[in-house]
Amino acid sequence: MAAVVKLTEDIPLTSLFEFMPESKEVLMEYGLKKIIDDGVYDIIVPRLTLKGFMNLMNLPEEKRELLWSKLEELYNKKITEAK
Repeated sequence: MAAVVKLTEDIPLTSLFEFMPESKEVLMEYGLKKIIDDGVYDIIVPRLTLKGFMNLMNLPEEKRELLWSKLEELYNKKITEAK
């Protein structure tokens, strides 16, 4: 059985994408597309946590909550499938 990753705001984006590849698509809606378009993905993403990403994108509280909700939904689905 694969190791379970704990979902927190302190999770590195690289770990998040490795555990839940579909989370990358969710983050596209919140600014990841701009990081890719600006050509700095390989520089920035390995250094960012989820919280750091939300701060970098200057997400207001309501968008942070919505993003967290979407990620929790994906996470819970992934955990359920793993059982």
